[in-house]
Amino acid sequence: MRLGRSAKLRSGRGATISEVGPALFLIFVCGLLPAIDALFIGLDYASTYTLNELQLREAQKSPKSQALKLDGPVVQTIPQQWKAGLIGGFVPSEPNPQTNIAYSPVPWQPVGANQTLNFWFVTITSTVTYRPFFVIPFLNGVPGLGAPLTITVTNRRPMENNRFLNE
Repeated sequence: MRLGRSAKLRSGRGATISEVGPALFLIFVCGLLPAIDALFIGLDYASTYTLNELQLREAQKSPKSQALKLDGPVVQTIPQQWKAGLIGGFVPSEPNPQTNIAYSPVPWQPVGANQTLNFWFVTITSTVTYRPFFVIPFLNGVPGLGAPLTITVTNRRPMENNRFLNE
């Protein structure tokens, strides 16, 4: 019995090309996209830390009444400018960052006869919720990869002028 050209068996040399599609899918979904999201988690943290430092710098040199106002520079103006700027606009965040401001006395007594006793700290807590850059569908419960990520940064500094606590 004679076999024609169409009846010959296929060679095994092209079998590996059929595995490239699933391999590329696994590399992208399980390797590259989570790595990019992890990079953006670092950018999210740096962005939140920058916002907190800007708010803290303004609060330590502003009167207490002005810093605590909901439409003042610390709570409203600085987050709006931060979001319109480069680092705040680059990372996708939810609409409004949350800001808490607290004043507390320094917990230690100063040393020396010429020191004053009323040193005060201002503490700023900034909370921002970020959406993941790439949403990976089967990682729905993982913050930063399939679910929103909330980052909270708290810093404190001494007040520059204690007169501002009563103003």
